[in-house]
Amino acid sequence: MKHLPSILLCSGLCLASAAAVADTDLAVVNRIKDQAFNHSQVVDYMYYLADENGPRLAASPGYRRAANWAVDTLRREGIESARLDPFGTIGRSWAWSSVAVQMVEPQATSLNAVPLAWSAGTDGTLTAPVVFAPLWDDDEDPQQSDLVALAQRIETYKQQYAGKLDGHIVLLAPRRTFNLPSEPETQRWTTADLDDMKSARDPLLTDVYEWPLLKLPVDTDERWLQYEVVPAEIQSDYSGRHDRLMDRLIRFLNDEHAVAVMTTNTEGNGGVIFAESFGSHMASTSIPPPAVQLMPEHYNRLLRLLERDVPVTLSVNVEASFPEENAEGANVIAELPGKVKRREVVMMGAHLDSWHAGTGATDNAAGVAVVMEAMRILRTLDLDLDRTVRLGLWDGEEIGHLGSRAYVREHFGDPVSMTLKPEHETFSVYFNIDTGSGRTRGILTQANDMVRPIFAELMRPFEELGVTAIVPRNDWGTDHQAFDAVGLPAFDLLQDQLDYWSHTHHSNVDTVDHVLPQDLMVSAAFLAALVYDAATRDELMPREPLPPPLPEPKPLPEILRD
Repeated sequence: MKHLPSILLCSGLCLASAAAVADTDLAVVNRIKDQAFNHSQVVDYMYYLADENGPRLAASPGYRRAANWAVDTLRREGIESARLDPFGTIGRSWAWSSVAVQMVEPQATSLNAVPLAWSAGTDGTLTAPVVFAPLWDDDEDPQQSDLVALAQRIETYKQQYAGKLDGHIVLLAPRRTFNLPSEPETQRWTTADLDDMKSARDPLLTDVYEWPLLKLPVDTDERWLQYEVVPAEIQSDYSGRHDRLMDRLIRFLNDEHAVAVMTTNTEGNGGVIFAESFGSHMASTSIPPPAVQLMPEHYNRLLRLLERDVPVTLSVNVEASFPEENAEGANVIAELPGKVKRREVVMMGAHLDSWHAGTGATDNAAGVAVVMEAMRILRTLDLDLDRTVRLGLWDGEEIGHLGSRAYVREHFGDPVSMTLKPEHETFSVYFNIDTGSGRTRGILTQANDMVRPIFAELMRPFEELGVTAIVPRNDWGTDHQAFDAVGLPAFDLLQDQLDYWSHTHHSNVDTVDHVLPQDLMVSAAFLAALVYDAATRDELMPREPLPPPLPEPKPLPEILRD
């Protein structure tokens, strides 16, 4: 007890010192909020990217227009360092301009459709009979994500349908099953939701992956849990092998002279087309026949007719092209130079590419607009930044995080061998935003306990705006993974989901209509405050231990070898 007065005295001095720091930070936060809420440009940025520029598929002309616009816009805001940063060949460039699918028989009507990326155009209108030849009989068959089972099924499919597809439009997907919705389609996180997220995952009792990864759970929740712990390079390896297996199917369809392919989606509750690709951007793979994604209700109608032995004839016209065979990828990079610690770097970023069915408003023009707005705010306020602040707008996120992974390999290290580069030592932190246009409600810590008190303090000025959650879990599926994979602090912002998963994610209604401007303003203000603090705090952001090098991959089963 004799030391108590000393402890109390020290505590009082420490609190006074902390209060002085907090006062200074609050003054800056207040200026940041004023810029974000009363002088915002975030909506203008988002409108241009989504409405005027439109979709930005990786390596497409739409992507390159948007990247050049971002560079020009950042320079007009006084950030002269803005530039394109090429990182190597992505592969085929692809673009589409129109699609028309008509049922000719038994009744003339239009069908809602979106072309699938990297599939061929029709070279005019084609009219052909329809055949139902599903790759899988059930849209929830667990073998779909088992690479060995997929390879075996493709071989069986070839034997089953050889000589039966010539001159036909192939319906490749099974019937879409519908269930009555059990949850609201548009949601903000409730206090109970956020409190639930604040609990850590239970420790795993066994390894959940091996390399090569050969199988994933079909259940979305189970897959998310597995991907929280599977290294990004192993995830990418799995996706690449899946694409190469599907190329075997595409070659068969070409050899059998199928004139077109139609599929449908399992996401959402109907009335919306979620569309990605059929075929690959890799120039070494085959170009598929014209392929479109039909609205589920229209697709199911075709199946019901065929089940009743009613012949169906469709006409299809798709205008699609491959502008380049070996298109180069390019990120957008810009910097605000630091002062006393200018070699040390704080980064924020979002992926600039999108899918092509809608205009890529919520995925991810919204995130790009927030990052550009945070950069504009810091530049406009002319704040003293000890460390250099760097912006990254990434190419190729939707096809394997290509831009961010290439950037990390060039500047920081190899996530496989864990061979590091000098810039790794002077890097502080990367902040990412990529979950729609919903308001930021907190941040995921990637299980880094050391950053929790830092983020808790930074959220205090934003509590009245709903920014309260520190989630001690890993996030996956976006560009912060590339930094995390080499042991750098990298965090994804937690956002309200709104209707992101039910309606807009990779869909034909991913448009500005589903964006709430006020939510973008709050996100931009919070991100600018995070970055300012990281650029001016005494130390680099705390790091977890460096991940070990990845083990040597095991031999592939014979059926998976190219």
